Amino acid sequence: MADSRIPDPTLMARLQLSVKGVDWAAARVRTFQHRQLPGEWSAHQHVFHLLATERQNYQPRIRDVIAEERPVLMRWDGQGYMDEHYTPDADITVLAEEFVAERATTYELFKALTPEQWRRTGTWPDGREVDLAWIAEKALWHALDHFAFLLALHGEFEPRQAAD
Repeated sequence: MADSRIPDPTLMARLQLSVKGVDWAAARVRTFQHRQLPGEWSAHQHVFHLLATERQNYQPRIRDVIAEERPVLMRWDGQGYMDEHYTPDADITVLAEEFVAERATTYELFKALTPEQWRRTGTWPDGREVDLAWIAEKALWHALDHFAFLLALHGEFEPRQAAD
């Protein structure tokens, strides 16, 4: 039974499609991409973070697990990366397009795996042994979590959608 879930076709479809929500939401929040609620990131910061996390965190970890036998995956400091590298320069829709392209790269890394490779493991920074399917689920969750934030910001700053 477990073999039929590796690779899980619904996970792969969701992973591939999850970026379309981010892409769509980024276009909706473009006019107020730098506005922030107290204590929260702006929509621009959310998309910048998504892009950085895909490139600097998920893809290297996936490659390490594919290439090495049970690698210890280094902690990635997303907030530290934001503090050092964040710039408000690029338009949010450009960042979203880059995120879509990077997620396609991540998808292709998973798509190429054999059922045996899906079972390859590494040690997550918190000490848990995780497999590639778990990392795929984590990447999916991450995109959906930030998509929800983008929608919440959209609803906060632009509550009326229907034209008069």
